[in-house]
Amino acid sequence: MEKIAETKIESVERAPIVVVMGHIDHGKTTILDWYRKANVVASEAGGITQHIGAYEVQHGDKSITFIDTPGHEAFSKIRSRGARIADIAILVVAADEGVKPQTKEAIEIIEQSKIPFIVAFNKIDKAEANPERVKQELARENILVESYGGKVPSVEVSARKGTNMDSLLETILLLAEIQELKATPSKPAIGVVLETHRDPKRGISATFLIQEGSLKRHDIIVVDRSVETIKILANFMGEQVDRVGPSSPALVAGLSSVPNVGEPFLAFPSKPKALEYIKLLPPLPMLTKNSTAASIGEANKPIFNIILKADVLGSGEAIEESLKKMSSEFVGINILRSTVGDVGEDDVKLALATHLVTIIAFKVKIDPSVRELAAKQNIHIVTGDVIYRLLDDVKEQMQEIIPPILQRTNIGKLKVLKFFKKEGSKQIIGGRIDEGVARKSAFLEVSRNKEIVGRAVITHLQSNKRDVEEVQSGNECGIMADAPFAIQEGDSCQVYTEEKIRRIL
Repeated sequence: MEKIAETKIESVERAPIVVVMGHIDHGKTTILDWYRKANVVASEAGGITQHIGAYEVQHGDKSITFIDTPGHEAFSKIRSRGARIADIAILVVAADEGVKPQTKEAIEIIEQSKIPFIVAFNKIDKAEANPERVKQELARENILVESYGGKVPSVEVSARKGTNMDSLLETILLLAEIQELKATPSKPAIGVVLETHRDPKRGISATFLIQEGSLKRHDIIVVDRSVETIKILANFMGEQVDRVGPSSPALVAGLSSVPNVGEPFLAFPSKPKALEYIKLLPPLPMLTKNSTAASIGEANKPIFNIILKADVLGSGEAIEESLKKMSSEFVGINILRSTVGDVGEDDVKLALATHLVTIIAFKVKIDPSVRELAAKQNIHIVTGDVIYRLLDDVKEQMQEIIPPILQRTNIGKLKVLKFFKKEGSKQIIGGRIDEGVARKSAFLEVSRNKEIVGRAVITHLQSNKRDVEEVQSGNECGIMADAPFAIQEGDSCQVYTEEKIRRIL
């Protein structure tokens, strides 16, 4: 970026940017809900936050910007990105449940980011709440809160009842004061893309977080190698404004292309300056045909082709990450297309051109005519508005194309005593069960002179001239067998059954 001329304007104190992290359903969004006084939890499908949101909270004359990160394991990439752009983290741990897998993951991300954090023991109003036990569990993860002789501040809260919620804000502001967070509002804006989506009325929209300077309407910015003019600018409440300052989230609409989540953006004094900056960027790596083929997976196993459509880019990224993890020795994953927006006719046409394609639609619309076209062409569409349920449905579809394992069980041995007749592949023989049982619909592995000559299936079984399902050891029987070769007197047969075992991903 071109160096900005230094001015004598002093930096001012800026609001802390706080990332909220923790295990699923431990109350991260409920904590923010208390501050925002808006029922965001109820508006999210399944009560689970599906993508990043940024909100400003006022406490006295101070402001705090919260980044609400999703808790489901599919969003580890988003959570990590959220921690990198934050000044302070809040690790939310339910006092009645304690340390869980995503709690440990959040701790790892926070430690890697090297940002100060606060532990919020939530749900202390519950009868099962035991903050002391949870503190001991955290100690085993090398997290020592202040009451255990450590340096990590902690607050026991109930987001449902509002207990100690002001204390949590005060602890955040205390940590922010120690860090002496500063910014210069008069500088051109620098920030990061938190989320992107397609608005039916405003086109491509994005949530930006301004880290330095101020973003203004009509500003020229570079984001993801695209030069954009800020046409529609709104604050986090959706109110149109002319300027958004440092540490604040901004909603920007009318972009010409979809920027990637996590990409930085920079404001420039003019479009030529922005274009000049893009020319200085290193070239993007070329994707060759060979590298594309290699990403599909090894040969000799079925490939599950996917067209992914999501409401916002962050959710799409998270689903992609989870889908790639489903690839195994039994089935490969190939994402043909991953875009933001509703399922369209072009998606169905792409699916038709490729074998074994499933369209995955997350929180997007499907026009009835498009759905009808897909149904006529037997194109399966998996829809959903909760990530983990959607992934479970995709697993079910994937398992349909995985060849089952044939499990063989030897159940008896038979000696061929007599050959009666043969009509086509059908043959009638007489035999004696020397071991185990012979059973209708079981298979015969026929050996002659100690060499296997082929396999037959028992289509009918008789004992004492009566049709039976099974004949025990020591008895003679009549058998109609279906075999592509001639069974002979004196042949030895291993009787066995086969069961198809479905592979589970």
